Amino acid sequence: MERRDILKGGAVLAAFVGASATANSALAQGNDLATAQGVWGTKVSTDDYIEILQLYNRYCHALDMGTGDAFAACFTPDGEFTGGRPPGKASDDRTPRKGTAALTQMGSTSGTRHFTANLVVTKTPEGAKGSCYLLLYSARTVPDSYTEIAVYNDWLVKTPEGWKFKKRVVWRDDDDITPFKPKPVAPRAG
Repeated sequence: MERRDILKGGAVLAAFVGASATANSALAQGNDLATAQGVWGTKVSTDDYIEILQLYNRYCHALDMGTGDAFAACFTPDGEFTGGRPPGKASDDRTPRKGTAALTQMGSTSGTRHFTANLVVTKTPEGAKGSCYLLLYSARTVPDSYTEIAVYNDWLVKTPEGWKFKKRVVWRDDDDITPFKPKPVAPRAG
């Protein structure tokens, strides 16, 4: 390794440590990283963010393990879930499942692995709005195979039992009605 590569690596590490120190200082003062950087709008507290992140994780584990009661417990009693629409399906396939009984039934099958990332949470007058990316795998195939790439849009409320989903909507990347459709890549010139 050349000396200039070592120096570049050191500069990158120093920048990272500096940014981490700034973020840690903001967190220690009760602010979240997004607000400390001033880029994500109205903040939720660090504690609320962690609780919401745990809600997202409990949702995935409950759904993947087929524990319908635990899955439904991630929602308010009148909560609703609107699934993604696969290609070629009619728009009426997006009928929401509403209430504890319907959500318990939905969450009682297993065989998937939900991976969510890039969670962004903003405070709203009613609670919070959340969004993250979903990569869904089938655990029933060998090897595992992905079945869906999507965006979750969520409306969250804080209850006496903690944060819950009031409403969750899935927007698949391969759905022609998604508002998150990736833009086509422009053709390369010459």
